[in-house]
Amino acid sequence: ISIELSAIQRQFATDIFQLAPSPKLALNPSWVMLNPAQRMQAKVDIFHSLDLSHIFSQVQYRITSDADWDNLVFRRYFPAKGASTAKALQQFPSASYYRQWKALRDRLDENHAEIIQNHLKQWFDQLSWVPHPESDRMWSTKKGGKGWIMLPPGEPRHCPRIAVNPRF
Repeated sequence: ISIELSAIQRQFATDIFQLAPSPKLALNPSWVMLNPAQRMQAKVDIFHSLDLSHIFSQVQYRITSDADWDNLVFRRYFPAKGASTAKALQQFPSASYYRQWKALRDRLDENHAEIIQNHLKQWFDQLSWVPHPESDRMWSTKKGGKGWIMLPPGEPRHCPRIAVNPRF
């Protein structure tokens, strides 16, 4: 199981950045400044820094509450055994880490699945940020709203939303 967990953790960052959204108009610059090779080679360390200037040309962030980080953000990335997900779930099913997690989780009984999920939670809690997931997708690009802060500062616009871990 530890080999499978390591594989899930190693795959996490590259999967997320390979699934990153682009502006609808091709004329607009990409929101994510990593080139394809950098996306393929992304390591989890990228989520340990709050200096986002080398990652995003535009981004909006929200510092989540502890409850939202635990119950909304983490549980969408690593749903519990038996948890329901949106029927038209986007991006997550394309992520290798997610498919590996689901396969591992589904092989285990409920108690062991919860133990492994708790182990992943301790790892996830070391991340400073991740894309703020919606109920049906990993990356949201909705415009502004209460509590969302634009980087660089400016008028709210459509661009990726990220959840900032309240522990940092």
